[in-house]
Amino acid sequence: MALSASALEPLLRLAVVPGIGPARLATLLERFGSADRVLAASREEIATLPGFGTGLVGLVRAAAEAPGLQRARTALDTLRRCHAVAITPDDLDYPETLQRLADPPFLLYATGRLELLKRPAVAIVGTRNPTPYGRSTAAALGRDLARAGYVIVSGMAKGIDAAAQAAALEVDGGTIGVLGHGVEQVYPAENRALFREVAERGLLITEFAPGERLSPGNFPRRNRIIAALGLVVVVVEMGMRSGAQHTVTAALDLGHDVFAVPGPIGSLTSEGTNQLIKEGARVLTSVDDILEELQGVGRSAAAAPPAPKKRSVPAPPHGSEAPAAPAALPEDLSPDEKRLLSTLGDGPRHVDELTAAAGLSPAQVLSTLLGLELRGLVEALPGKNFRRA
Repeated sequence: MALSASALEPLLRLAVVPGIGPARLATLLERFGSADRVLAASREEIATLPGFGTGLVGLVRAAAEAPGLQRARTALDTLRRCHAVAITPDDLDYPETLQRLADPPFLLYATGRLELLKRPAVAIVGTRNPTPYGRSTAAALGRDLARAGYVIVSGMAKGIDAAAQAAALEVDGGTIGVLGHGVEQVYPAENRALFREVAERGLLITEFAPGERLSPGNFPRRNRIIAALGLVVVVVEMGMRSGAQHTVTAALDLGHDVFAVPGPIGSLTSEGTNQLIKEGARVLTSVDDILEELQGVGRSAAAAPPAPKKRSVPAPPHGSEAPAAPAALPEDLSPDEKRLLSTLGDGPRHVDELTAAAGLSPAQVLSTLLGLELRGLVEALPGKNFRRA
């Protein structure tokens, strides 16, 4: 059960101290045992803790006085306005997977469907500036995994995050957005509509107190929560210096598998994912790779919808002279996707044949085929053969 206002108030007095952050808050609570005891501690006692200089010690002591009380009440009002609650590791709603972190959040602020924290989840992350292929792949994964009963976890950023989470909502699936700032804030502003949808139909969570602004140091802390909530982490597109690497590192520390979507050689947005594959990440060629790895882990077969299945080409009716005309192609296909579908014809065709006929590199062909397969437009056959679905 979420904390009551009276129980939360002393914690918020500390949580909203400027510059304290979740890590120092945890240090205080571990040292003194409770928020009330921290507020009663002397300057000398607080100053013995690492990272607590004179200025911060003074701010912690000020939290016990009238201004600290006023800041806490303002934060409480913010939580009420956002229909948000606060939960601690002692609450039944607190995710068990977060307890495995070296520094689990002591306070989580959440708005939306708390029951999603109890459902199996897959984390999907990647660049804020994806290619059309990356965006469509993220959306296809979010859609198919949500249909299979998995909650999609991501960071609410533009690009890969937004594509995967919006796609999950499109099929009435669950999604959890993990924030790097206070629950009342929206970042980036262009995702305002998505924030509203996730708050109403999914779940927004953060360990950062109301009023705390986004800063670069917040991303690694946010990303470790994303990694902990996902049974596996999927990286769709990532540059060599992407913040998604924090999520990958946290996942590996927890023993969670990392899947990476291969991309074209020379593509800056796929340099990071291709490097992950070189370093041992699982190559993602189909959503089935994830479903087979999880094999129903954490799911109730009765409660979860069936896993998405690859579409196959139906046989023509007996006696017919020609197959039915193919369905109209989606309008958002990239030039490479259109070229490959045209080259496939009625198929099946070997990947080497497609490479020669389409005039694309082998890496481009494989990555484009993967995107088409995830969208249900292409079916992979044994022996590296493909055909239109």
